[in-house]
Formats: sequence, structure tokens, C-alpha cells
Amino acid sequence: MELVDFQRQKLASQQAFVANILQMDVDRVKFLVRSYLRTRLAKIERHARHYLGEPMYRDRMAQSELDYATGFVELDNGHVRRSFLDQLPPHLRGLDEVSAEGLDMVTKPDVDEAVFCRVRVTVGEFQFETSEDPIVMRRNNIFITRYSIIRDLLEDGKVELI
Repeated sequence: MELVDFQRQKLASQQAFVANILQMDVDRVKFLVRSYLRTRLAKIERHARHYLGEPMYRDRMAQSELDYATGFVELDNGHVRRSFLDQLPPHLRGLDEVSAEGLDMVTKPDVDEAVFCRVRVTVGEFQFETSEDPIVMRRNNIFITRYSIIRDLLEDGKVELI
């Protein structure tokens, strides 16, 4: 009888250990998803006016992201107007105009920013602007490069940002 009790206790402790490991893994995945969503929302907030003004970017956003960006821009516009724009002359109150010097009030993402990308399908030889020789891009290779260089590959689904 003692042997049976011992085996039950041992089994219960093993099950508790496995359950603990699984819960830790679930918590890790939750953290990664939350981190991804925070980063995505920060990017949307940073360039919301630009994304909403370009049909190409609007089409790439989920409906919930569009709703969030629209709400964010409305709140930001109201805050900026109440804070200081209402005190300026009417011809200086626009938030989406381009100045005579070519300065745009709507910030755009920096396409020369460095990004990490993973090759989804073998591309073969690819000429990076900074490299003298072409580089062979094989499936699952990871590169760090400027976004502008891999934009076409990304749109074709040959690489993904990580």
C-alpha cells in the first residue's frame, strides 16, 4: 500500500511540474503577443496621419487598426487645436499642409531605417546596394538591411520582417 501511495505522490508532483512548465510557456506567448501589439500600435500612432492618407497603407491595416488610428488622429487633432492651434492665425492652423520650403506636416516612416528580415522562399542572388557582390538569399536566412532595399521582396511575400 505504501508503494501505491508513493507512486501517486510521484505522479502528482510530475503532473504539477508539467502544468507549471506549460503555464510558463503560455505566459511567454502572451508576453510576446502583447509586446508585438504595443510595438504595432506605437508605429501606427507615430505615423497615423500618413497611414490614413495613403490607400495602399489603409488596405494593409486591419479594421480594428484603422479604427484605432482614426480615433487617435481625432483625439490628437482636438488636443493640438485646444492647446495652441486655435491661438494661431487661420492660415497657419492646418495639420496636413506642406510648407513653401517643402516641409511636410505629416511625418512619414523612414524607409532607410534598418530592419531584420527572414527569407520565406529562396530568392537566389540578390544585389544589396552596399555590397559589391550579389548575396544568395536562401530560405530561412536572416538579414539586417534598409527597408527600402527589401521593400519589393516584402510586397511579393518572399521575405518577412521579424
